[in-house]
Amino acid sequence: MRFITGVIAFFLTLGLPAFWFGYYYNTYSYEKNIGSYIENAYEVNTPSRMIAEIKKAIEGMKKEGLTEDMYGAMWFKKPDNKMSWQYDFLNSVIERAEAVEKWQENMDKTGSVETLGDVYEQKMDNLREFLKENGRADWIAKDVWLVNNHPFYYFIFLVSLIWILLTVILWTAIGVFD
Repeated sequence: MRFITGVIAFFLTLGLPAFWFGYYYNTYSYEKNIGSYIENAYEVNTPSRMIAEIKKAIEGMKKEGLTEDMYGAMWFKKPDNKMSWQYDFLNSVIERAEAVEKWQENMDKTGSVETLGDVYEQKMDNLREFLKENGRADWIAKDVWLVNNHPFYYFIFLVSLIWILLTVILWTAIGVFD
C-alpha cells in the first residue's frame, strides 16, 4: 500500500507540474493569436480601440481555423459551447461598443458637457463588464482551439482531475490524513 501511495505522490509532485507546463507552453499560440486581443479589448479606454481589438481576436479565430460549426467539447456538445455562439457574442459586444461610440459623437456635436465624463466612463465600464460577464469573453474559442489542436491536453485535464479525486479518496481510506 505504501508503494501505491509513493507512486501517486510521485505523480502528483512531478507529473502534474510537467503536464501543466506543457499545457501552458502549448496554449501560447492561442494566447498570442486570439486571447491577448480579448485581454487588450478589456483594458482599452475607447470604444473604437475595443472594437479594433475584438475584430483582431475574431480574425485570429478564423486564421486558427475555428469555424462556426465547431464545439468546445469532445463529448457534451451543446449550443452554449458552439463556436457560432462565440462569434455572435463578440459581434454583440462590437454592436454595443459602436453604440457608445455613436453616443459619444452625438454628444460632441451637441456640445453638451454637463456630466459627460461620468456617463462615458459608466458606459465604458458597462462594456467591460459585458465583455467579462462570464469570465473571459473567449471562453468557447479557447476550448474549441484545445479540442482541435491539442486533444491530448483536453483529455488529460479531465483524467488528472479524476486522478486527484481518486488519490484523495485512497489516502483518506488508508488514513494518510489522520
